Amino acid sequence: MTNADKTSPMGARRQAGVNFVAGCAFAIVLSVAGPTSALAHSFLVDATPSSKEHVAAPPKTIKLKFGGGVEPPYSKITVETPDGKVLGEGNTGVPGKPRELTANAPDLAPGKYIVRYRVLSSDGHIVEGNYEFTVDAK
Repeated sequence: MTNADKTSPMGARRQAGVNFVAGCAFAIVLSVAGPTSALAHSFLVDATPSSKEHVAAPPKTIKLKFGGGVEPPYSKITVETPDGKVLGEGNTGVPGKPRELTANAPDLAPGKYIVRYRVLSSDGHIVEGNYEFTVDAK
């Protein structure tokens, strides 16, 4: 449609119809995929130590922060070796911070470690994931 077509009464009505249909389609997509589905799960947004981080000293705690609330009694953080040996697991909710979990880290020698987490979101969805970090030799 040219600019001249848009300024004519018929062109303006046609453009309005196209805009209306596009707006309706967008509304339908939002109602199906809605903003709640995008925010439904508590995905990991920050970690200490962080993914692929090299730390000079072994961490005393693992701290995970999620995008939404988590249920500590039904959530778990595990620290493992690359070959799958579990070195420590557990979690503690952080009072006043419903999106955070911490776990005491075991004594870690220099090397690569995997943090695995499985959390129950406040909305009832389970979210699992993992990342690795390295303790550097002194």
